[in-house]
Amino acid sequence: MTVQLKDTLMPKDKMSKTYVRPDNTAVINCPHCGLQKSIPADSFRGSKSKVRIKCACKNIFAVQLEFRKRVRKRVNLRGTYTNHSQKLSSGNIIVRNVSVSGLEFTSLDIDNFNVGDELTLTFTLDDEQHTKITKEAVVNDIRSNSIGCEFQHSGEMAFDGPLGFYIMS
Repeated sequence: MTVQLKDTLMPKDKMSKTYVRPDNTAVINCPHCGLQKSIPADSFRGSKSKVRIKCACKNIFAVQLEFRKRVRKRVNLRGTYTNHSQKLSSGNIIVRNVSVSGLEFTSLDIDNFNVGDELTLTFTLDDEQHTKITKEAVVNDIRSNSIGCEFQHSGEMAFDGPLGFYIMS
């Protein structure tokens, strides 16, 4: 297999995603012949996460390298926040993606958040049980249309709970 930077994007549903291991390698699987190969991923860190692969079987396919430490699931879940850093202000949120270590949400109150704010986030999963999740979190990223948060106390045991099961399903 040879790896090239991806210059023209394939449709999103045709591009597979591969997670980069802690040793900065990624295992690439050819969707045509099934050949597997481990490649070094250091040179692709950052904006070069979409790569074009030419397999030994002569087929070309696209792969997106995912450098996140935790699996992140795209969602559209309603919830609420309480901001303990700003006189217990509260409001509604829409959770856009979630992992066992944090989440990203949007809110009409986006201008009222600061990096470092301590929040209590409550949201309901769209699973069969409509599981209610409450997490303590800290704001670590503010964008023009979303807030990124990291959960407090989100160690390896997080995979054992309902949120971990939901994300992995």
